[in-house]
Amino acid sequence: MKLKRITLELLSLGMLVSCGNTSSNGYVDNYKNLKGFDIDLAKAACEKLDITPIFQEIIWEQKETELSSKQIDLIWNGLTITEERKQNLEITLPYMSNTQSIIVKKDFADDRITSEDRYTIAFEQGSAGEDAFNSSDIFKGSTSVGVTSQVTALTEVLSGTSDIAIIDSIMAGYYLSDSSSYGDKLKVLSGYDFEIENYGVALRKGETALLAKLNETIEELYDNGTTGDIASRYGLNNDLVKPETYTKFDEVEDKSSWEYIKNKGNIIIGYTVFAPIAFEA
Repeated sequence: MKLKRITLELLSLGMLVSCGNTSSNGYVDNYKNLKGFDIDLAKAACEKLDITPIFQEIIWEQKETELSSKQIDLIWNGLTITEERKQNLEITLPYMSNTQSIIVKKDFADDRITSEDRYTIAFEQGSAGEDAFNSSDIFKGSTSVGVTSQVTALTEVLSGTSDIAIIDSIMAGYYLSDSSSYGDKLKVLSGYDFEIENYGVALRKGETALLAKLNETIEELYDNGTTGDIASRYGLNNDLVKPETYTKFDEVEDKSSWEYIKNKGNIIIGYTVFAPIAFEA
């Protein structure tokens, strides 16, 4: 994947980017061609918070490094919430559910995969697909191919370089639809039940004030119907997760993480391209 850097020098030139088409401060959205559920939800959240989003494409395997080094402020890109990640990162309320799907060519011969099979299996490095490969007994006899994106995992199968791809079900439903160029060539291999996952937004450990602000905004957008409206654009209403309880902003003593974002006036959001979460239209 080509790494795109959108730098803060844009701000010094006055090229401010709004969270919607026009925010309360009159900024113009320079990311009109960047679409997807997470992108649209992030824009709506930033508009509520009155801060400017800067979207920066990253390599998924390097997401934690990008975050800790302050190259980005958030990972908002279909991030699966896991216990390990919760120990190392602050993660918002879950906002969407997902699972993993096995993708093969339509003429794939086997109905069932077993530990004795010898397939080449592609997945995005550092993803829940990689976790599924490592934890499932059915893949023990197969060879893994770690790639830089879930889209690349699909093209591996399409080209015949790999036999199988493991990707998010959210993505599989979109890319394998009848209207997609992948839909007549690839299919989901049914009959495999992976664990249900939830997506959340990740930020640096200890940034509890910023976390509280994001959680309040995620809850508000869900309650006022904005999240549902965004989900309708991408056929994802059935995958939404109702926000649960969380620590409120007023209950957080250390407000420095929110003050840091508010004072600089922008928040850098790391993402990778995979529809319908984030893509260029």
